[in-house]
Amino acid sequence: MSVIEFKNVTKHFKIYQNKNYSLKEKFLAKVLNRDKVQVQIIDVLKDASFTIEKGETVGIIGENGTGKSTSLKLISNILKPNAGEIIVNGKISSLLEIGVGFQPDLSGRENVYMYGSILGLSKSEIDDRYDRIVDFAELRNFMDTPVKNYSSGMYMRLAFSVAVSVDPDILLVDEVLAVGDANFQKKCLDKIQSFKEEGKTIVFVSHDMGIVKKICDRVIFIKKGGFVIEDTPERMIGLYMKLLYSSSDEKDKISNEIEEKGVEKVLEKVDNVDIDMHEAKEFSTTGNREGNKKLEISKAYFSDNAGMARNVFNSGEDIKINLEIKKNVEVESSILYFEIFSEEGWRLSYHNCNQDGILITDMKDSNFISFIIQNNPFLHSKYYVSIGLCNENNDEIYDYRNKHYYFIINEGNIKEDGKVQLKCDWRL
Repeated sequence: MSVIEFKNVTKHFKIYQNKNYSLKEKFLAKVLNRDKVQVQIIDVLKDASFTIEKGETVGIIGENGTGKSTSLKLISNILKPNAGEIIVNGKISSLLEIGVGFQPDLSGRENVYMYGSILGLSKSEIDDRYDRIVDFAELRNFMDTPVKNYSSGMYMRLAFSVAVSVDPDILLVDEVLAVGDANFQKKCLDKIQSFKEEGKTIVFVSHDMGIVKKICDRVIFIKKGGFVIEDTPERMIGLYMKLLYSSSDEKDKISNEIEEKGVEKVLEKVDNVDIDMHEAKEFSTTGNREGNKKLEISKAYFSDNAGMARNVFNSGEDIKINLEIKKNVEVESSILYFEIFSEEGWRLSYHNCNQDGILITDMKDSNFISFIIQNNPFLHSKYYVSIGLCNENNDEIYDYRNKHYYFIINEGNIKEDGKVQLKCDWRL
């Protein structure tokens, strides 16, 4: 049973380039014959059609300004479409702008009742839920303090606690996990997970691909220009990250295919984002290969432990590198080595199989080798990988591909600067 349905929905906004606001500006524009207002139409949704079933958790992703938050406001009836029809069946609770109904001079207690009433709760319902709201927010000692004296984290905790105290059929969530400290973010995520387990319908907007992949059953990707594509989280996150990190020429090519060939044709190629050899085109076509080819790397790709090919991972997740190696000339033994570089070109790691006590021998005409980078320590960015084969003495290179491959690390829940996550044992 569908609870949300978009039927050929179009939504655009008008941007006025030379609108005059003061009397002086209007007078001068009239005298100088510049009084014609130039209007630019920006499409955020264009003939969009999709349905969301009861009990589904659906993510909406896309770059800034592509209509993610607008879609939630259309569902919650805050905005109206310019064309098309939106059907919603069920009680909605929207976590779009947390705390928008709070009054700074009122106490936390007073704001709970005011904000709760805005969200549709009666006084008796708020009375029944008040203790749960306060316990969730962990602010019992501050409830009689004006919220203008709260920290931003306290403010958000109380607002979120009131918002989720509503018992909705449909929960709309817009980037609320981006606020507060790590403990609060985990608490928010646990609450959303409990809604999911109760069979609530959740529409979730976020730039955090790790959370999207974790909690969503399906993902809607909104591309600039208002085009909507939907599929599994893996495929849509793959396409989104491909667009995000591609060169401008490659990004234009994908965008043109979406507009010219339509959604289905693009979806046929989405799997290539995941199961392709993950070659970094900016390096793989620039003569970055050397070696005598006695042994040859014929294929390389990234995957998870289960073998599902992808090159988008979260910090701390295992990264499996799979290789097909072709033997052209008989060799006694070989060492496989790899290097990982940051997007800026810093070499972050060098490692070879001999360091782990492994020497590759008895090579067949065709060989499959894989290894796992366990609990990868990398933070949100794009990383280039060089892979090579050499002899046991490291003085003969069989095949070396410099920065030929790449993988991407999602933001996840880790908020750190730099490229590598450090694990510290603090003792005070």
